[in-house]
Amino acid sequence: MVYLIEAIERAAKETGTVTFLAGAGAGEQQYSWSQLYEDAARFAGHLCRRGVGPGRPLVILALTSPSAIIAALAGWMAGTSVTFAPTPARTMTPGTYAEETRRRLLSLGEPVILVGEPWTSMTGTFAEGGLAAMPLDRELAAAAGSWEPPLVAEQDTAILQLTSGTTGGPKTVRISHANLAANVEAIKAATGHESIHGRMLSWLPLSHDMGLVGSLVMPLSCGRCDVVLSSPVDYLARPAGWMEQISRHRATATVGPSSAYALAARLLATGPTLDLSSLRCALAGGEPVDPDLMTAFAAAAARHGFQPGAVVPAYGMAEATVAVTLSPLGAGLRCDTVDGGQLDQQGKAVPVPAGPYADTEAEGRKVRRMPLLGPPVPGMELRIVDLDHGSRLPERQVGEVQIRGDSVTDGYHRDPGSTDLVFTADGWLRTGDRGYLVAGELVVTGRLKDVIILAGRNIYPEEVERAAGRAPGVRPGNIVAFPYRRQGPLGGEGLAVAVETRFDHHDQIRTDVARHVHDAIGVNPHAVVLLPPGAIPKTPSGKLQRAEAARRFTP
Repeated sequence: MVYLIEAIERAAKETGTVTFLAGAGAGEQQYSWSQLYEDAARFAGHLCRRGVGPGRPLVILALTSPSAIIAALAGWMAGTSVTFAPTPARTMTPGTYAEETRRRLLSLGEPVILVGEPWTSMTGTFAEGGLAAMPLDRELAAAAGSWEPPLVAEQDTAILQLTSGTTGGPKTVRISHANLAANVEAIKAATGHESIHGRMLSWLPLSHDMGLVGSLVMPLSCGRCDVVLSSPVDYLARPAGWMEQISRHRATATVGPSSAYALAARLLATGPTLDLSSLRCALAGGEPVDPDLMTAFAAAAARHGFQPGAVVPAYGMAEATVAVTLSPLGAGLRCDTVDGGQLDQQGKAVPVPAGPYADTEAEGRKVRRMPLLGPPVPGMELRIVDLDHGSRLPERQVGEVQIRGDSVTDGYHRDPGSTDLVFTADGWLRTGDRGYLVAGELVVTGRLKDVIILAGRNIYPEEVERAAGRAPGVRPGNIVAFPYRRQGPLGGEGLAVAVETRFDHHDQIRTDVARHVHDAIGVNPHAVVLLPPGAIPKTPSGKLQRAEAARRFTP
């Protein structure tokens, strides 16, 4: 029997619980793993009779709920792969979402789609488009009968992970049972999990690898750990609830992108006193780790009992199942302070003395604080290679980050062209990220496709966004930088920055954004675009969609 099905059966005999939080004070529902297992076993038999099984994917479109978790467990117990479809982004119309989702799901083959509230009205739309779609709760209510363990091999697909396509076209990553087992066990080894059992609290969508693997499969594989699950819809409706829930449920671990921690910092600075002393791991990932935002979070959370050492910067990607590197637990945010000019112009991370500054002047030089993201998790290999020749680079030389290991996918589902492009001839996966190594730890400088070239100089959008976020009136974590083609006789590559704000003094905000960007990188943005809250396109997990932002906001 494969690792995941063994884990489901093992968890049913353990003491861990799963608590589902409902928004707007609607209460909580707590289940033991054994209760979820019993419901999933009945549903697995029902799904098998519906044609779900090895080779026919199961797709779940639903909010985080008992029904959704039972459906996922049942899918794995039926021997099929599980995919959580992304829920509609805040800037997407229902019609556009339904059409894009239908097109993506057709690329999976012949999936069976279970549709939960509040999207059951889309069931007919999917069915008309040639997909087998049915209401999730209706099928659960009809479940009855027995379940027989299927014949599943370690190389069979466990998860078909839809990627967000933040910098390019969306793809479907094929994660085998062997990949999943390797990454989960690697994370446990890297974090010393077996000696410390606790309680994970997450609002991340299950359609995201950190939500599905990090927040569900990880505690499931243990069975003794508790997990508290909230919905991303509820988080967006009331972000203050995240830290309040950690305090109330005494969570020991949580996870989120830097932008979410930035918002938490603002709320913690002025809100009522909480008790965050139980947190041992506040993992930052899913988007580039911003040292300014994470420092601000640790400072704001300190008065609530939070220990700064609990900040855990990490690097991962769906193609690696989830985790590639993890910072040591208890070490907190650590940065490599380097000469910004040499980093941008020569691709060399030359260290400078650390001091009380952040991406400003020091001894006449521009300095840059680059978060250390930890060493590779056990079983993962990592190298930095020259972009032109593919040769391995020494430490502190910037190149492409490449990985290989038992956790790494063998390719994209039904997409041999993209699979061939992502792997090197000697079997390494090209991550598409630029970075360098310091004493075996990874530092990521940005996405290859996102780098903006001005007058022969590499400009990293993350650095532009970090600088713009220091301007008064700008919403931290809600900033996007992108290149655009300037018109006219003095045209050429231009730098644009779009920021969200709630304030009306737009001229001053534009001036302040331009000044902070110039102070940090020595370049004036050619355009500063001001937007209302919620306008910048993001994935459901909070990642910036740069290509879409450039399409919408190019001057």
